Amino acid sequence: MITNAKAYAHFAGLNYLIIFVLAIFANFFVLSGVIVAGDAAATAANIVENEGRFRLAFACLIVVLLADVFIAWALYLILQSVNQPLSLLAMLFRLAYTVAQIGVILNFSKVLQLASAGEIQNTAGVLENSYFTHFFASAHGVEFTMTLIFFGVHLVLLGYLITRASFLPSVIGVLVAIAGLGYMVDGFAEVLWDGYGPGAGLGLYIVVLPALIGEGGLCLWLLLRGLDQHKWTEAITSSR
Repeated sequence: MITNAKAYAHFAGLNYLIIFVLAIFANFFVLSGVIVAGDAAATAANIVENEGRFRLAFACLIVVLLADVFIAWALYLILQSVNQPLSLLAMLFRLAYTVAQIGVILNFSKVLQLASAGEIQNTAGVLENSYFTHFFASAHGVEFTMTLIFFGVHLVLLGYLITRASFLPSVIGVLVAIAGLGYMVDGFAEVLWDGYGPGAGLGLYIVVLPALIGEGGLCLWLLLRGLDQHKWTEAITSSR
């Protein structure tokens, strides 16, 4: 049993910050500028020309997954005093999301192999390597969105646990749970309807804003304040 829960809370917050910084860099400062929708040749050329940056983004996303495992572990240890079975379930859903994400980002290893192999024409004269490079690179966004269903369930459970915890602010738990519901809606929208169709702008309000407010608030609280160690000690004592 841990004794200094506040240190684990700060550790979780630090890893959340790592996720925010590296995921934003990889997705918005590298991948969004390399992958050209509907243009396989341009995407393949961009990856070849920016291979170093692409590999850096790939590495950043791997570090993000490592940070997710650390967060799952730290939050389980902190919140088991509230409800151990639910805390374990929340951890398992985050780990399920992380494992699914490993499969998603491994597409980038295929992208690098194809992009560096040169062009091969099939019998129809189509440049196959460019096509498959673009296919695997573009699949990242869609597959990532689908895995958010697991992450959304994790956040809903996490939010509930936080609202029940005397040592963390209930309002953050509510905001985290709302963010989780948004992720679940986003994931199922991709599975059932191939996104939002004409209402593509809804993603900003369903996912992005709730995630920034809920997860951002949790990150800052854990990083800067941690938790109320005295109340956590009381909770862990009463749960025995």
